[in-house]
Amino acid sequence: MTAKKNGAGHRLFRFLGFDSTFRSALPTMIHYNWAIFLGNGSFYIIGLFFIPFLTRVEGLSAAQAGVVVLCAKLCDAFTDPIMGILTDRTRSRFGRHRRYLLLGLVPVAVTYFMMWTSFSLSDSSPTVKMFYYIGAYMLFSTAYTVVMVPHTAMLPVLAPTYDLRTQFNAMRTILDAVGTEGSFLIATMLLSYRRIAGKSVLSSAVSAIGNTPEFDPSFRPKFLLMGLILCLFFSLPLLATFFGTREESSLRDPVQPFSFRAFADEYRSILKNRAFRQYFALTFFNTVGLGFVSNSSYYFLQSVAGMVALYTITNLISQAGEVAGFPINYVLSIRFSKQTPAKIELPFVLLALFVSFFVHEGGSRWVLILVYIFYNFGIAGASGVTSNLFPDVTDVDEMICGQRREGKISTFSTLIKKIVSGFSAAMTGFVLHAFGFDPSAASHSATALCGVRFTYAVLPMLFITCSVICACRYRMTKDDHALIRRALRDKHDGHPVALTDEEKQRCAAISGVPWDEMWIAQ
Repeated sequence: MTAKKNGAGHRLFRFLGFDSTFRSALPTMIHYNWAIFLGNGSFYIIGLFFIPFLTRVEGLSAAQAGVVVLCAKLCDAFTDPIMGILTDRTRSRFGRHRRYLLLGLVPVAVTYFMMWTSFSLSDSSPTVKMFYYIGAYMLFSTAYTVVMVPHTAMLPVLAPTYDLRTQFNAMRTILDAVGTEGSFLIATMLLSYRRIAGKSVLSSAVSAIGNTPEFDPSFRPKFLLMGLILCLFFSLPLLATFFGTREESSLRDPVQPFSFRAFADEYRSILKNRAFRQYFALTFFNTVGLGFVSNSSYYFLQSVAGMVALYTITNLISQAGEVAGFPINYVLSIRFSKQTPAKIELPFVLLALFVSFFVHEGGSRWVLILVYIFYNFGIAGASGVTSNLFPDVTDVDEMICGQRREGKISTFSTLIKKIVSGFSAAMTGFVLHAFGFDPSAASHSATALCGVRFTYAVLPMLFITCSVICACRYRMTKDDHALIRRALRDKHDGHPVALTDEEKQRCAAISGVPWDEMWIAQ
């Protein structure tokens, strides 16, 4: 990207952190982030529709639906660490990560489709269907792991510098919006369409976007068609990522002998990294809080607010709030620090959740819409922060141990996203069941409605507050990262790592490991 030197455009590019590498890296940024259709879009649809599908269409109880999600996510506790080890040890002319995008494409498509239909089991007992959906979700989650752990691990390789990583993640935000909004519109049009005499298929679907129906068993064919179309929507972009990115061959990279003890020790050693622990805690609390909101949103609109017809339109409008926060978050990350957007914008989430606690049936629709806008504007900051911090954490890890372990560290990223979201989905079902909430009931007791408010507002506020605290405790800045990268470059080039005592203390404070005990000092 070029601009007239010292002109207004040049100053703007410098302000936004663009340098001479931006233009050459732009195609790779775009191609790398096509995979985010699967990475975020698939679970966005699952978070919005899967539990209502299980309870209102397939007839499972809220507790059984929670068991489905929890069991599938517990499986990830085994598959994700294994995939992290595997991708770091892969030796291929395509590099350590890219080939898994092809290997996982077909399994991702097939298993995602399986999650939205029980085939001939539709008339079976809820228990039988519960076990079927446990299996289907476990298979999809495993296929997702095969693709997304290596994909996440690619980022530090493709983008070695602090600002370039932020720009990669800025493009991620743009394509994430395209993927989530696109998948949401596809799902909405398919689920809301009704054959109405005198109207075309398209006009009927579009007119129904603002009037989300209440799901029942008659929606099975619609969910089946949705699963068929979306499985292609999420899997085919992986081809663009595979063919549009490049990694150096890993065929000549040394491979350390494998042992289960070394396997456990490597993951244990990652926890020595203070920057990683802070990143992990921030991501954990944020994911749990947002998971509770996502999994109880349909029930909140249906039973508490009495506005389930607005389920679609509120999600579309609130997504606009998240997109609106993108340029603000980018500038804050470039000019201050990557954690700054979370510190500033997560309080908007807390405000929105606090107001939503007092929403009741017959209340103002505009108040509810404003709550959704503020909520999603706030979560845009937190979501961008967690993805931005990951590649920098891998550099701190290398400073400690002397190895590039993007695969193992990316395992924690996908593990948090899936395990924790599964935990919040399961807990949503268990809590609602404990409060006596029946998703299929026409009316609900005051206690049952209290349970919905508890999972939609109270629990998320507790976890988001912890997330704000974690964002404030994370200390690494752009200058700190430049210092770490300089020290690593000197070490790899065989030069003495010449840092002042103050700089060494700063590295130790970021890593949580004394300077003399780190690989960089040896």
